Amino acid sequence: MTTGQAEPGRSLAGRYRLIEMLGEGGMGRVWQGVDELLDRPVAIKELSISPHLPAPEVEVMRTRMLREARSAAQLSHPSIVTVFDVVDSDDRPWIVMELVRGESLGSVLKRDGTLSPERVAHIGMQVVAALAVAHDRGVVHRDIKPGNVLISAGDRAVLTDFGIALLEGNSNLTSTGQLVGSPSYLAPELAQGGVATPASDMWALGITLFQALEGVTPFERATPMGTLTAIVTEKVSPPASAGPLWPLLERLLNKDPSHRPTVAEAHEALREATRDAGTRGAPSASTAVPPPDRDASARSPEPTPASPPSTPVSSTATGAPGRAARRRWAVPAACGAAAVLAVTGAVLWWEGRTDDSDQAAPAEQNVSSPEQGESPQERNASSPEGNASPSETEPEDSGPDMARHEDDTGFALDVPEGWEMERRDNGVFFHNPSGGYLQVDQTDTPGGNAKEDWEQQEGAISSGFDGYQRAEIVALDEPYVDDYVSAADWEFTFDGSEGRMHAVNRAFHTEDKGYALFLVSPEGDWEENRELLDEMTESFEPAG
Repeated sequence: MTTGQAEPGRSLAGRYRLIEMLGEGGMGRVWQGVDELLDRPVAIKELSISPHLPAPEVEVMRTRMLREARSAAQLSHPSIVTVFDVVDSDDRPWIVMELVRGESLGSVLKRDGTLSPERVAHIGMQVVAALAVAHDRGVVHRDIKPGNVLISAGDRAVLTDFGIALLEGNSNLTSTGQLVGSPSYLAPELAQGGVATPASDMWALGITLFQALEGVTPFERATPMGTLTAIVTEKVSPPASAGPLWPLLERLLNKDPSHRPTVAEAHEALREATRDAGTRGAPSASTAVPPPDRDASARSPEPTPASPPSTPVSSTATGAPGRAARRRWAVPAACGAAAVLAVTGAVLWWEGRTDDSDQAAPAEQNVSSPEQGESPQERNASSPEGNASPSETEPEDSGPDMARHEDDTGFALDVPEGWEMERRDNGVFFHNPSGGYLQVDQTDTPGGNAKEDWEQQEGAISSGFDGYQRAEIVALDEPYVDDYVSAADWEFTFDGSEGRMHAVNRAFHTEDKGYALFLVSPEGDWEENRELLDEMTESFEPAG
């Protein structure tokens, strides 16, 4: 493996060019670069190694970097740095990812000192939202600290550096009992050689929030051993500047991991803290995306530049659908995780989508006038019979023909014929040729009430949509959701590349799975598309 460092101007894989170095860490350097094929800015992480490092340690570093790429690539969220590609050059990996223009929270604290409880709460909500997605996918970050939280315009917080993340089902990269992570942020169970869990990430989050409020970590001592001893044996003193955040910090820094809050509980506590501080009406940056004048394509959630080909939905694939009988589910389960994935994935997908409305313009249907420019209404008015009978004309509200989509994951539903299907990591998308799309996402994670899930997640997600305006969040009691444990709609409008858009995210769940149908429509077509969503929901068959 080549261990020399790269220089500006170097090209990787014939498409990624290094522009200037942005920073340097233990494993390598981060460059600002450009994807010359797609003409978008990117960040490129270079693995740089000392030529004197033993071969086994070099291999560990290489494996860790590849693990970072795999860990982050499977997580789609506005508060998680997006990985686009991994390039192998000089026998070492280079990670190509979203360029987040900003600085780390650590740098912000060095420059500004401490932050207000309100600002800390808003940043914390974003990190918690990112951790919710990671933990749901079986990923434990293991290195939550200010240096790994990037802050960009509008106080958008992005969690980065999954280099030592622990993936469910993957082997550890360290020997038993070996500490991994920054000592000041290690949970007590890790300081004693225990296994990393989501609860240990929550401890590190608590230390990070404490430092943002006080400027120092609570257990920092002169030596690493002294720090670890304090983590295990000493209690944390209430920080003078915590204000309404202290009850949450006390829970996050509980020595017993089983007594620490979950990500959902932490998010709610942070939301309540902002309310107590009188900032309920303030704009939240919980999942903010960069402003519209920034390069939207740099926020695409694609793990690689090549996307799967779009496949037209065919009405001849399985014949006419029927709604199979389903028993009423009685055991509570969550749709919250699916809901989060659908909305946040859609934020990234929408912002990264190019404006192809010209190519997607629908062809006119049911217009077959024998005279140029004569409308169907004029034809009827001039006919000898006056008004044509129903058998002679097309019904006004017949709607589009529907085609059955049977997904590889087990669910099925009817989709308007001609909507093109595209599979992505954050769900299955059906593109409406008239503008907008339907996204279907799912999760196996258990949880709570659909309406309450939406209300808890709104603050951490809504600012990812420019011009967001909530219409309503309501529990559904329509006949087409009678077979589910609970169901709810989150309806809102926002500014998209095609103008004002109207959206509804419909969450519902069985005892085994949670589902979300996220429909986005141009405002002018909203009523007819909302009716289509009801029809698609009624036709929906969950897996199993």
